[in-house]
Amino acid sequence: MAKLIQSDLDHCLDVTRRGKSNLWFVGRSLPGPRRAMFASAYASMRVVDDFVDDEFLVLPDDERLRRRSDAHKRVDGWLTSMEAAICGNADPAKMEIAFPDPRIQRAVAACFDGGDIGPGPWQLLARSMHRDIDETPFGDWDDFIDYCEGATVAPASIFLYVIAADLNGPPSTADRLPAQAADCVRDMAIFCYLVHIARDIIKDAAAGPALLTIPDDVLHTHGLTRTDLAGAVRGGSDRRLRDLISDLAARAGDYRLRGEGWRDRLMPLLGLRERAAFGALMTVYGALHDRLKDDPGFALDRDPEQREELRRSVLAAADIPF
Repeated sequence: MAKLIQSDLDHCLDVTRRGKSNLWFVGRSLPGPRRAMFASAYASMRVVDDFVDDEFLVLPDDERLRRRSDAHKRVDGWLTSMEAAICGNADPAKMEIAFPDPRIQRAVAACFDGGDIGPGPWQLLARSMHRDIDETPFGDWDDFIDYCEGATVAPASIFLYVIAADLNGPPSTADRLPAQAADCVRDMAIFCYLVHIARDIIKDAAAGPALLTIPDDVLHTHGLTRTDLAGAVRGGSDRRLRDLISDLAARAGDYRLRGEGWRDRLMPLLGLRERAAFGALMTVYGALHDRLKDDPGFALDRDPEQREELRRSVLAAADIPF
């Protein structure tokens, strides 16, 4: 069995804390072995997403066109290294040159050695990253949901695997999770993603149309396009923008209702600390969702401290350090 190197784990923990996401905060509260699994898997996904969003999509138009093929190759290289780590056939010598970072590949290989998770979540994320690189438009809601399978359902499925797996031998959820767990992950992940989109609409619109994942048909319903959404955000008081946030919150509510039903069935299958982490994650997003429903203008507040204070209070109530 591959041995986890502490410096590799420390590097993964550094990568996961960069964005200080809600998932990172609750992941810190997991017991040791599960925290290591979560950190390595989340870091492996964080690096490829950061490459696409923060390195490639922010380039000027002509530069993105010139470097698009290379960007696809980098994502392919990332996926190859992660498939090798998950499937247990990573060559230690090749790990030294693996993209994006051999430390992450080694940590994933050690934490998931012999497990039954399979490479599916990483393959789905790669598919969504390729779509981002191609800047394929989201024409309708079905396009958006298809994209979500990699962008948010895949990381969520890993999180559920980590908190539910039997670790008495090689990691396994084969006899611990019902078949409906996949439906739970999908509904809850899409709920959280929609809340995230509504909450960060100012930041994403300012970054440019390439980073907006709101489907065109939803924008058109409110008389908006990707291009003029940025103008509406700068104005801040545009009624169309508030209506759009209300729309996203309402759509999120449908997924929340179903997801919370699945959550209640899954909770008894988890350990005490794992249950607390899972519950805290959903409580944070639930509190954000409630606030957005009550006041769509909450997402347009230029002072991020309000949002941070809400998250801080929810995590504190769940006894999770901020």
